[in-house]
Amino acid sequence: MVGRAAAYARAILRNRHDAEDAVQQAALRAWERIDRYDPSRPFKGWWFAVLRNCCIDIQRVRQPFENLDGQEPVDDRSAATFDWRGLEDALAKLSESHREILRLRYFGDLSYDELAETLDIPRGTVMSRLHLARKALSAVLSKETV
Repeated sequence: MVGRAAAYARAILRNRHDAEDAVQQAALRAWERIDRYDPSRPFKGWWFAVLRNCCIDIQRVRQPFENLDGQEPVDDRSAATFDWRGLEDALAKLSESHREILRLRYFGDLSYDELAETLDIPRGTVMSRLHLARKALSAVLSKETV
């Protein structure tokens, strides 16, 4: 889960070092607040909500926008050939709610139930928002390739 957490934080913060800081800060915050975790609910959703809040905290104190720092967002052989900057540019054109749900789903690998827990929205809303976000991203990418 740490690899997915780092990838998710990297997708939000666009900087490997800030992402590492966010994951460490989230781990500490989760440890300090473990008594607030409800064991009847998915842990992964709770964990990603803590991480998301840490990323937001880091964004508040750093520069408003930084480009990717030139390093691949994930340790993957395909990362060297994938157009990460193009993806980030396309995501930047989406609404915040669409960016957030796509990042959680694909960088965080959260299930629909975990997305509902993390975003504090009903599962049906997750499904419709994710569908609309995919359509919006597809439309942006289609315009860019024409």
